[in-house]
Order: sequence, then C-alpha cells, then structure tokens
Amino acid sequence: MGFIRGGLLVVVSVLFLVSLLAMNSLLIASLSLDYDNIQKEVIPVVKESLKEKINLAQVVENNQFSLLQNFCANISNNADYIFNEQGYTFVVPCSVVSKGAQEMLNVAIDKFVYDTYYKEYNCTFFDCFKEGEIPFFIVSQHSKDYWQGKFYISLLISFILFALMFLLVEKKSNFSIVAGSLIILSSLLFAKLETFARWLINKLSSVSLAGSDDIFKFFTLIFIQSYKVFLIMLIIGLALVVFGIILKFFAVGFKINEFFSKFGRTSEAK
Repeated sequence: MGFIRGGLLVVVSVLFLVSLLAMNSLLIASLSLDYDNIQKEVIPVVKESLKEKINLAQVVENNQFSLLQNFCANISNNADYIFNEQGYTFVVPCSVVSKGAQEMLNVAIDKFVYDTYYKEYNCTFFDCFKEGEIPFFIVSQHSKDYWQGKFYISLLISFILFALMFLLVEKKSNFSIVAGSLIILSSLLFAKLETFARWLINKLSSVSLAGSDDIFKFFTLIFIQSYKVFLIMLIIGLALVVFGIILKFFAVGFKINEFFSKFGRTSEAK
C-alpha cells in the first residue's frame, strides 16, 4: 500500500510541476498583455511597424495633411478626421492639426493602437493569425482574454493537484516543503525568459523571410512580465518552504519535550 501511495505521489508531483510551468507561462502572457503594462512597449513597435510597412509618415506629409487642414478649417475642433491607408483606419482630432504633421502622426498612431487593442475580433486566437499582414491582435484585449481564460483553467488544475499531493504525503509536515520546492523549481525557468525570448526572436528575425519580422517583434511583448511572475512564484515557494521548516521544528521540539516529560515521570516513579 505504501509503495502504491509513493508511486502516486511521484506522478502527481510531476504533473503538479508541469501544471505550474503552464500556469506561469499563461500568467506571464495575461499580465504582459494588460494595456496599462504594455502601452509603453507596444506603441514604439507599432509605430516602427506602420512606418516601415505602409510608410504612413510619407502618406500624411504628402497627401493627407493638406486635406486635413482644409477639412478642419471649416469645422469644429471637436471633430475627427478619418482616413484609411491599406486597410487600416486612422482617426485624428482636428484639435491637433495646428501642432503640425508629426504631432498628427503621433496622435493618429496612438489612437490606432488603442482602438486596435480593444477591437472585437470575430475569429479564434489561432485563426486570427491568418487575417492581416501585421498581427496587431497578438497584443490585443482579445489575446489577453484568451490567455487569461487558459490561466484560470491551469490554476484550477494546479490547485487540484496541490490538494492531491497533500492527501498522498504520508508525513504532512513534509508537504509544505515539497510543494514549495516544486514551486521554486518551476519559477527558475522564467527568471531570464524575456532576455532569452528577445535573443531567440532576434535570431529568427535575422534568418526569416521578409515581412515576417513584425510577428517576432510582437511576440517579444508577451514575455515582458516574465521576471515579475518569477519573483511572485519564488516568494510563494520560499514562504511554503520556510513554513514547512517551522512546522518540522515545532514538531521536533514537541517530541523532545514529550520525551523529557516522560523521562521525568519515570524518574519520579522510581
């Protein structure tokens, strides 16, 4: 019976470690794709991508800016000027026209990023890869919701395996140390994940086909919160290990006190 229980504990522990790795990965993607967290990272990438792929700056300076000036000269500053370029829609408030073409370009791209992030996509996550040359949906609310939903599922699985480990561990005082050690082990992979991902994607970009490097640039943004997740899981794991050590210390102390108590009673009886 003990052999079967020990074997099951090993299997469940391995599954728990795998579930932690999956959970950490999904948590990184979910946190990284929060708009407040990635806006600073996303906008420069989007600006570079748009300027290179559709030459938006040249379009604005050569064609659209004069039209926009004429449009806004005869309308309220609260109005928006909307123009399309190669399938993408850009919105510029008339209130920024007087600040020049460059400011108009910045505002148009910032607005484009915001609207694209919160856009409702009528496709599954993987089907969206087939739509559009520049995959902005990778850093969208649509993508965040997908990874967040998967994270909650992995979190539930991890809790179930966590409970099974507790039931299978013969000495309950060891459970906290075992679980904490596995959590620490699962966190180590993510300490330098962002750095490794950027290095790998740069390598892939250098040998990729023309036009595919934008996908790699957007994928790096999914890993920007990897170090934060590493720290969270490391702290949780260390806390569990320390708690387990304290439990074992008190358990040993209790046994020592019980031994001396019995020894004292034996001496009095003699």
